[in-house]
Amino acid sequence: MPQSLLAAATDPNLAEAAAALTRWRNARPLGARIPEALWSRAVELARTHGVATVARTLRLDYVRLKRRLTAESEAAAPPPPAFVEMTLDLPAAGSGCILALSDARGRALRIEWPRPLASEVAALARSLWEAAP
Repeated sequence: MPQSLLAAATDPNLAEAAAALTRWRNARPLGARIPEALWSRAVELARTHGVATVARTLRLDYVRLKRRLTAESEAAAPPPPAFVEMTLDLPAAGSGCILALSDARGRALRIEWPRPLASEVAALARSLWEAAP
């Protein structure tokens, strides 16, 4: 049994959508576009069963279904943050700080502070980054 027929036989939602599209195709005027409600149902099913299976089962254009699924996914995705704040706050008292640096030649530097201030860490990092190689 082909995969699309197997999917339609095992999922009642897919079988109902196929039947609804068949009813619409039999009753539609020539050249009419598929109603948005049927497209929305196909997109929902494509999220579960995949675009290829749904397009084959419902006899829809694969590319159009894929575009609709992608457009809906992009519209639903939250936009990336415009600004991310980073602070130099250090962990609560009692914990120390370890700064480990190394370069391509294998030189390494490890500094441990029992209770550093953020300004000390920032000043040391700035001086190390600005130093000539």
